[in-house]
Amino acid sequence: MGTSSARRPPGTRLWRLSRGAATRYLAPAAPAPALAGEVVARYLAALGEGSGEEAGALASFRHTRKVAQELGALAALAQSRGWPAALQPRGLEDLTPQPREVLAQSLAAALCCPGPHLEAAAVRVALTSILMEETAAPDPARWVGRFLAAALHARLALDLGESLEAAAPGCSPLRQALQRLKDLIESRTASATPVPPPAPEHWQGLAGWLWITSCLEGLLRQLGDLRR
Repeated sequence: MGTSSARRPPGTRLWRLSRGAATRYLAPAAPAPALAGEVVARYLAALGEGSGEEAGALASFRHTRKVAQELGALAALAQSRGWPAALQPRGLEDLTPQPREVLAQSLAAALCCPGPHLEAAAVRVALTSILMEETAAPDPARWVGRFLAAALHARLALDLGESLEAAAPGCSPLRQALQRLKDLIESRTASATPVPPPAPEHWQGLAGWLWITSCLEGLLRQLGDLRR
């Protein structure tokens, strides 16, 4: 899968518990197997370590939220005026007739801040997957919600990849286990999304930031509660 070289998480107690849950989730003969909910919940607890009880894991997703604002603004413009008009401010309107992969990768590069850090890598993976969706008039709120879920899943897979790969009895069980984690995260997205979303012209301002932060807070809270 290529995740094991991305990052070796810290060796603190919460990270040890997180890696242990990932191992028990996939180990065929684990004495106390972990469910997907425990893996996600323990990962979020470890991710939020040191950022204060109130902020928790949310503090680790600042870049994710900024990119979510850009995605919301882009989708709102594409929904109201079409893709050529949405791409024109970024000088990418010539990519409209290109294959969807070319457009998705170019847009992901334009919307993401460059950087080797893990969050940036997860954001690029998540953003490319969302932009690969074929739609003439994307729903901004839906795209942003799915992007937040995809970014969380990608980051978990990169952070816990070494433990997951080591415990998996094969490639197929590993893929299935990752898909179950993704399905779980996505299943909580709709109920964590507040309404209404910001007006199209407000996605990149304070209203957009607060709406996205509220969405992510709700998602993280629901997933964190799965261990209780």
